[in-house]
Amino acid sequence: MRCFTVTAFDVIPSIPVSGLPYPHIAVGEEGRGRTLARFPVGRRFAEGLAYQAPCPRRGGMGANLWSKSSCPLCGTPGVPDGNFFRHPDEGLVTLYRPVERASIIKTKERGTLLLIEEANSCDRRALVLADIQAGFRGYTEWTGARYGELPCPNRGTEMTCTWEDGCPRCGVPCPSTSGYRHPDAGTITDWEQFPPNGITVLARGYKAQGDAGRMGGHAVKLLLMEPGAAFRVKCSGRLYGAPAERFVAWDGETLHLGTQDEVWPPSCEAPEGELI
Repeated sequence: MRCFTVTAFDVIPSIPVSGLPYPHIAVGEEGRGRTLARFPVGRRFAEGLAYQAPCPRRGGMGANLWSKSSCPLCGTPGVPDGNFFRHPDEGLVTLYRPVERASIIKTKERGTLLLIEEANSCDRRALVLADIQAGFRGYTEWTGARYGELPCPNRGTEMTCTWEDGCPRCGVPCPSTSGYRHPDAGTITDWEQFPPNGITVLARGYKAQGDAGRMGGHAVKLLLMEPGAAFRVKCSGRLYGAPAERFVAWDGETLHLGTQDEVWPPSCEAPEGELI
């Protein structure tokens, strides 16, 4: 199946692979007010993606760059320079090429989900790393892409006596004779809940703004999308003219990103109807 990374403005036909502490797809980030989930990449698959590159810390200097005078990235011993250590112009690190096509298995030993080399080229699902940012000091809200009449989410829920006049979402009575339990009835008009049909959430993380993570942020999710699946992300905060809603839809060939009318242009509807 094909792999994509989606941001608020771009669809990238690959997913980056991180190497430490083991090869994985990073979902979210580390730090205060943040959450990082690691989706593991199989060892054999990772070896095929690996390549050597010069250590990015070459030429760096500082007392805190290395533990025991060695670079933590490449292991090269630092050269003493006064009260500091200098990284010599040597040392290699292992990096990984982004994944463009892959498959997922559930291991027999521990039941771990694992990304491996593509085993079925006919698989029309898509693996999507959704990293859609909020506005400055804002947050994101995820829903399905369908808006309309839906079953009330309170169906089957035990209510309190203050709800005897009716569910505040759909108005269906929840009398004391039924134990204030919401009957299997009632509809609302709203966006469908996330994840909608056709989408499986494989991992969840969170990225935040500000050192303490309290200036806003957004969820990051690794999704498995069936052909025809779609979702919506509502972005709050200072957007500086950017759209407040982003829709993502997978048709089995192309991953579409944009506003609702960009993803589903009205001009593509069948030219049938009543004259006005």
